[in-house]
Amino acid sequence: MRELDLESWNRRDIFNLYYQYDIPQISLCTPLEVTKVYDFAKSKNLSFYFCMCHIFYSALLKFEEFMIRSINGKIVVEDGEYSSICAKKPGEEIFKIVDNRYYPDIEKYCNETKKKLQSQTAFMEPLPPGVRRSQVIAYISCAPWFEFTHITHPQDVQRNSFVPHVSFDKMKTNEKGERWVNVSLQVNHAAIDGTLIARLLDEVKSIINGL
Repeated sequence: MRELDLESWNRRDIFNLYYQYDIPQISLCTPLEVTKVYDFAKSKNLSFYFCMCHIFYSALLKFEEFMIRSINGKIVVEDGEYSSICAKKPGEEIFKIVDNRYYPDIEKYCNETKKKLQSQTAFMEPLPPGVRRSQVIAYISCAPWFEFTHITHPQDVQRNSFVPHVSFDKMKTNEKGERWVNVSLQVNHAAIDGTLIARLLDEVKSIINGL
C-alpha cells in the first residue's frame, strides 16, 4: 500500500470534483463473448464462474486506478491480494460471501475458492489477521438465472467506497454457437472514467484470448 500523490496526479481535478459526491459511483453493462472461457473451464473441470472471476481480478490488477482506496482520510493505492465473491453451494438457497486469496494461476484460484466455499458455513467469515478489507480487488457476483442490462449494488453513503463491483448475468448462446454474458461494472467516478473501463475490457478480452 502506498499513499497516492494527489497533487501530481493527472486525475486530480476529476477526483476533487467527484470525491465530494454522496454517491460518486457509476455503473454500466456491456456484452462479452465468453466461449473460450466456457470451453477452458469444461476442459479443466473448473467452475466457469470462478474462471470469470479470476479473469476480471487479473485484469483489474493491471491498472492501479482500480486499486485506489480511501483509508482514514488518505487516498492510497492498495495491494490487491483478496477476492470476494457471492456464491452458493449446490442445493442451498442462500448465497455466501466467500473471501479468498487471489492467486495468479487460474486453476489454483478456482480450486482454492471451491474448497473455501465448500468448507464455509457462515454467511460471511472474517478476513485472516493482518488482511485489510481494502485489499479486496473487487466484489463479484452473478445472476445466472436471468438476463439483465443494468444492475446497481448497495452502497454505504457514509463511506466513499472505491472497491469495484462486477456482476455477470445468464449465459446466452447465439445462432453461431458463441456464448455471451452481460457484464456489469460499478466503479467510483473519482478514480475511474470511460477510457479506463475500455482499457480494462480490452485486457479482459486479451486474457480470454490467451486461454
